[in-house]
Amino acid sequence: MPAHRIPIALRLLEISLFVGWQVVRLACCALLVLMEPFLRATFVPIAFLGFPVTLVFGFLIGDPRFPRWGMLAFSVGALMLYWLFLGLMSFFMTLPPSHDRR
Repeated sequence: MPAHRIPIALRLLEISLFVGWQVVRLACCALLVLMEPFLRATFVPIAFLGFPVTLVFGFLIGDPRFPRWGMLAFSVGALMLYWLFLGLMSFFMTLPPSHDRR
């Protein structure tokens, strides 16, 4: 292969990898954006309603049959799953630099 053809081939490979990554990123971003309202509507209420239920039945009333630590871990776990999903979304999405400035 001639020496002057190698940079062109590498440049074409670089461009095709970049375009391929953008297509994958766009498809994943679209899927995650469509899933986010459903996950927010399930995980956040589970997390925020599970915490007061744990406080009332597990600690204030003190029912010995109530799984207070498991329920508390379930509430915290639901919120952490939602945060993990938001972190995954931020991996595939980038905001323009002027988004925070008003």
